Amino acid sequence: MSLVEWVWDLYGCGNLGLAVDKKLAITDDDGKRQAEFLMIVGLWCAHPDHNLRPSVRQAIQVLNFEAAIPDLPRKMPVPVFHVPLTSSSSSEPGSITNTSLEAGGR
Repeated sequence: MSLVEWVWDLYGCGNLGLAVDKKLAITDDDGKRQAEFLMIVGLWCAHPDHNLRPSVRQAIQVLNFEAAIPDLPRKMPVPVFHVPLTSSSSSEPGSITNTSLEAGGR
């Protein structure tokens, strides 16, 4: 399990505080809130769908409590990759065709 998966699981269960290193000794509510926001923004920045990741400006605004915290899904989304397919008549070197995908070749 990756770090992002582990933190996302804790987020989904409402136990995000368990991901905070005890050596930080965060005891006040403001510190706990800052740590939680930082981890949620981290998850947002690592979102499997790159189209749903924030800009740097958006992330900073949330970290400065100037914008609402993102509403992430409780379960980490499964990444989906789209490979653009070219026509099988393409003669470009290294082009991917349906035939080469089926054969596992290039």
